Amino acid sequence: MTVNLPKTRALEQRSGFTLAEMLVVTATLVILIGSVIACNLFGLSMSVRQQIWLSASDDSAQALGKLMTDIRSGASNYVGSGSNWTTFARCADGTVHSGNSLMIYIGTTNSGTNIPFVLYWYDTVSNILWRTNYTGSNYGDFKMVSANPITNDNPVFTEEDYLGNTLTNTIATPIIQVYLSFTKLQNPQVSIAPGSPVDFYQIITTVASRNRQ
Repeated sequence: MTVNLPKTRALEQRSGFTLAEMLVVTATLVILIGSVIACNLFGLSMSVRQQIWLSASDDSAQALGKLMTDIRSGASNYVGSGSNWTTFARCADGTVHSGNSLMIYIGTTNSGTNIPFVLYWYDTVSNILWRTNYTGSNYGDFKMVSANPITNDNPVFTEEDYLGNTLTNTIATPIIQVYLSFTKLQNPQVSIAPGSPVDFYQIITTVASRNRQ
């Protein structure tokens, strides 16, 4: 009787990967991992940039909200110059009514001398917009209006008529134009200089008093 022994199967003759195959697999793995890391880094940078935009928008919204509330509640709004209530001087007739200070009287100025007021002024040394107030008996504290450094190349406050023309004479209830420009660093530890990553923001709005007496 003849016994037929099975032939050696091909699967039993195993061999390892070739060098070319190992290089292809390694290169593919490196590309895949590198792509995942690059996507994560891009998402992180966009998240940081979005935080900067949101912070700048929030700060400007708070600054404008306070300004608009005070201007609308003022019975007499005067633009001028000065860094406090003793040095404030309103713009004289015959000159352009624009400046870096704004005096807001809560009541009419002809009803007495002890009138509550709110004063805004832009400090060109510290580049900060400040606010203080007087209640009629006590002076308020000094507060920053904007946490971002103001970089205005134009006056902060301007008196206008209802057509948007800049005033050169005094009227009862002028419309106040507010102009603010500021920068926001992408990295707060980096000083503003040529080549530094910064974003520029500009806000121009007009506000009219609603407290006409």
